[in-house]
Amino acid sequence: MQRSLLDSKVEAVSTDLRFIAAFNAALCSATTALRASGHRTVTQAGHHVKTIESLEVTIKADPKLIQRFKTFNNKRNKSVYDVAGAVSDQELKAW
Repeated sequence: MQRSLLDSKVEAVSTDLRFIAAFNAALCSATTALRASGHRTVTQAGHHVKTIESLEVTIKADPKLIQRFKTFNNKRNKSVYDVAGAVSDQELKAW
């Protein structure tokens, strides 16, 4: 997680990669909370969303935070799978 956080601050790489690094750090935290509660997700389509949704139970996260995290997951997917430049500087700062 620490490495991903540090990577997200490297200004010499694209905004997309910085956003993905920040997202990965947050996802790692969510995965840690899930595993600490004795659970895991199955590695299949949608497992990131299930990990994000588990935050409601594992750390009692506010539903608005979970929805924001899901929005960032969609943005990450668009950046990785669909189009380069999907993340703006403003979106990166919001993360």
